[in-house]
Amino acid sequence: MRLRNSRDELSWEEFTDAYERYIYLLIRGMQVGHHDAEDLVQVVLLAMWKELPNFEYLPKRSKFRTWLCRITRNKVVDYIRRSTSETSKLSKMSHEVTAIPEIEKLAEREWRAHVADRAWENIQQDFSDDVLSCFTQSRQGIGVDEVARNLGVSQSSVYVYNKRIKDRLIKEIRNLDWQWS
Repeated sequence: MRLRNSRDELSWEEFTDAYERYIYLLIRGMQVGHHDAEDLVQVVLLAMWKELPNFEYLPKRSKFRTWLCRITRNKVVDYIRRSTSETSKLSKMSHEVTAIPEIEKLAEREWRAHVADRAWENIQQDFSDDVLSCFTQSRQGIGVDEVARNLGVSQSSVYVYNKRIKDRLIKEIRNLDWQWS
């Protein structure tokens, strides 16, 4: 609702902070190159800024992300149609991009990764370097006994550290998902 006021710069900054990387990942998932994806992110954000005053959020009908994905998809299709002169390439890419079920799967996968990455960034300040290292090593597949030796802690400490981070990550992911959905 705050974004409907196009003069609310703080809301717009919060919005772009929350969604800009997600939009980029979504566009890249549609097989668009890095530089073009960066340009398209700006095109999508501008389109959203123009459309937001008319946007009516109806959570019982669909998620906000559904609308965001539709705008992103449409801008990518427009870009493909404008930027290529090879008919077969256009036809192939346009068909790939317009397949709605695949876009929705891609959008959901990228959303989960985006939220998890942001949650990880947000919680790191709450833990010591040893606890973070323990979790990182464990996620890399290093065994509990080796992680314990590497950090000079007991194996039970490794389990406790990992549980603390997992619990905090789950809480932060739920919080971000609730805030941004």
